[in-house]
Amino acid sequence: MESNFGNKPIEKPNFPSRSCECKGEVKESQTLCECENYPNPYPGYAKIPIVLGEFTVQIDVESKIKLDEPAIEIKRIRKNVFLTQCRLIPGTNKLFLEGYVRKNIEYATKDGSKKDVICGDIKHTTVKVPFKCVTKVCFNNYPKLFSSPVPNEVEYFDKKAMGKDMKEQDIISTEFFNEKVFCELEKAHIYEADIVEDYDKIECHPNEFLFSYFIEKEVIYLTIKLLQKQQAYHFPNDKSCEPELSSDERKNMVKVKYE
Repeated sequence: MESNFGNKPIEKPNFPSRSCECKGEVKESQTLCECENYPNPYPGYAKIPIVLGEFTVQIDVESKIKLDEPAIEIKRIRKNVFLTQCRLIPGTNKLFLEGYVRKNIEYATKDGSKKDVICGDIKHTTVKVPFKCVTKVCFNNYPKLFSSPVPNEVEYFDKKAMGKDMKEQDIISTEFFNEKVFCELEKAHIYEADIVEDYDKIECHPNEFLFSYFIEKEVIYLTIKLLQKQQAYHFPNDKSCEPELSSDERKNMVKVKYE
């Protein structure tokens, strides 16, 4: 073949030769049979959080707080409540609570003073005051919790050993998987008193003083909602009716004991 530029022949590119060997293959293939399922005779139409109880807990806390710098006055304290633990013990009505109150304390400092004048800055210190307690719950709806039964063992007789066959054993076991009981913090009210015990007087100002520590007495009211996800049922004739528990569920249901 000749080109249009000076009738020079066109050189063909030399591509490297490739091997014709193909290493791809089907390693394994199975035809899976269909697994049968058995529908629940009492299917629920929803699984929703059920309110087990709603209550207000009173927690009394006394704390001693140290400021970063000596202050002449506390201007403002902003408070926020956080729960770090809210745990119901199965089989009881005891609820363990733990958390803290985050406090951002704004206060006035003293850099200098003279007659009728005190100068300083506005500083802040943020602290976390912990609290914990245990309270009793009066349930509006009981939690649904089931314990897993002890596995049943089936043993066989060994004619040669004239006893238990140590090489063969059958086990029947059942597990119940429960929804956790959880909490929601609805409201928090705090009543407090701040008391300064140790202080130094400021010269030329008989009614002014400096302090680094103060005592805080608090009464905290927490409104808590206790919930658990449970199956909701709907029947045409009786909407409040629920199916009876199976024999395994009745046997292994964790019953609540009041104290």
